[in-house]
Amino acid sequence: MKPEEDGQLTGRMGRRRVVRVTVPSDEFPGRAVTRADLLATRHGRLSPQHAYARWTEACAVVGWRGCPAPEEVHVADGRDRVLAEPVRARWPSPRCDCAAMDGIAIAGPAAAREVIAATAFAWVDTGDPIPGWADTVVAREQTEFRSDGSAVMTAPAPRGLNVRTRGEDFVAGAMLVPAGRRLRPADLAAAAAAGHTTLVVTRQPVVAIVPTGDEIRPVGTPLRQGDIVDSNSVMLAARAAQVGAWATVTEVQPDDPAAIAAAVRRAAAIADLVLVLAGSSAGRDDYTAAVLGQVGAETVHGVAVRPGHPVLLGHARVEQTGQGEVSGGRKALRLRHAAVPVIGVPGYPLAAAVIFELFGVPLLAALQGRPLPGLGVQLAVLDCGWISSPDVEEWIPVTLTSGSAPVTLPVATPCKGRGAGALSRLVRADAWWRHPIGQGQIHRGDLIEVVPITSALESQLPDQRFVRMSAPGSVMRASAFGYMLWLWLFDSTTRESP
Repeated sequence: MKPEEDGQLTGRMGRRRVVRVTVPSDEFPGRAVTRADLLATRHGRLSPQHAYARWTEACAVVGWRGCPAPEEVHVADGRDRVLAEPVRARWPSPRCDCAAMDGIAIAGPAAAREVIAATAFAWVDTGDPIPGWADTVVAREQTEFRSDGSAVMTAPAPRGLNVRTRGEDFVAGAMLVPAGRRLRPADLAAAAAAGHTTLVVTRQPVVAIVPTGDEIRPVGTPLRQGDIVDSNSVMLAARAAQVGAWATVTEVQPDDPAAIAAAVRRAAAIADLVLVLAGSSAGRDDYTAAVLGQVGAETVHGVAVRPGHPVLLGHARVEQTGQGEVSGGRKALRLRHAAVPVIGVPGYPLAAAVIFELFGVPLLAALQGRPLPGLGVQLAVLDCGWISSPDVEEWIPVTLTSGSAPVTLPVATPCKGRGAGALSRLVRADAWWRHPIGQGQIHRGDLIEVVPITSALESQLPDQRFVRMSAPGSVMRASAFGYMLWLWLFDSTTRESP
């Protein structure tokens, strides 16, 4: 049976297709050939993973360096930056023995009701160094004072009570924050406490967004019949900032190849990644492919993914490096590369979001020297049948709701609505479901992998739960071991014979 178009909800059953493809070895240089590659190639498009590899390799050949570059920032400005060099303590913390409570410092120990002479204790507040002869601090609440100035212990005070010893938190030279971490507020505090006023971080990559189209209007512009608000620039700039980049948006370019080419050249002079919005398909006014031919070269046109299959991947030659202003008035000087990667982003909102996740996010992560952000894959139970074309990777926005016993994993429901232009589907979504190449039909009750758009449901995913498998009545424990077993079982049922 032929899978339904656009991944419609369906309850019908389908037969798994066996695909045998012979591909020349030079089609997949330097990497293992996957079943997804074979299926995608059979239909004339590369899998997303293969397309990304081919794109970045082609950019590297013409002089692009996809590696992080260090820069120094003040410790107060380090939040969310990626640390390029580890932070080691320049001195211990605390730097001396100090009081952990307000009270009196004594030479311990002291028994309950013991009287301490006025000359045998010293007043201290929290954080004060304690005298060299003292080794114990008794809280004010555990002392009574007599008219002669002596103090009576109301509770026993063992030696060392309420004293923070030198180096108790960390010693000089200790490694506090590892390189590669996206810095959190506590990391900045630890660095400051350890004697650092500046940090060596990776330079934030700059993303230049070039919206195109005679019908596209900037946000806030009065609209006429047929005009479209440039909402994709807003979405992609925000997402770029979310993954650690600076974004700048050019003026909307008309459907004029010369104007678009000039804008791309200017963007390439200041940016590490250029996004050309719309114009990547085959319409009368789709000029991105032709523009890339003028300013650089096209590497990939069309990828086996839905939505977003008309994506265009290439590069722009850099004729000069410059300094441009990005949001917030920040001046950004890009590194001196001979070429800059360019993505021709499809115009539909869902397609634009998917393409940026597949190609923009990993590239920006590489430029910052950190792992991919936001890939906290979680298990969920699909609450309906689904059919997709087996030769594409489909990204489906889903909502997640709490499951009921015995299915206590989140239940994933594909967001209603058709087409990649339905932005409200993405607004309602809690997660992306990446339906992989080669799996045409999924049944209600099957386990699927979802990537949360937010972490709102993380607390609803306990370590061990029972979930129903495809076979009626069969259950398995979704612990770490159970998850690995499920992956093995699933792969065994879908693996094609040689």
